[in-house]
Amino acid sequence: MRALKICLWITGILCLVSVFGMFLPVSALESIARCFGVESLPDSPLVMYAVRLMSATYAAVGVFFIILALRPMDYGVLVPFSGLASVFVGLVCGITGLAVGMPVLWFLGDSVPCVVLGVLVFVFWRQAKTNN
Repeated sequence: MRALKICLWITGILCLVSVFGMFLPVSALESIARCFGVESLPDSPLVMYAVRLMSATYAAVGVFFIILALRPMDYGVLVPFSGLASVFVGLVCGITGLAVGMPVLWFLGDSVPCVVLGVLVFVFWRQAKTNN
């Protein structure tokens, strides 16, 4: 049970880090993008909308994972679903990143933790379920 809670907490906190994307000015977002090799962000309201929306979504998902971490066995199928959903998101990130020709560094930080933590959440949930 402890390992499950730790994985849920880690996932929640990593998702919550994205909350900064909702509030950072465009210049700060462009500086971060340059660290990943992006020369400049397109000057489009749609890009900023997508960045802010994605940040808000990840932050909300982070809160969801933290709620699950508090008492995972009280939430039934939501815990294994969260693990499988995380794996799904990670695979979509990885496959899409490769398909559109993005440099690996851009999407690896999203893809690998999603897949690894998702698998761990699912495995540790099954162990906790059989021990109860």
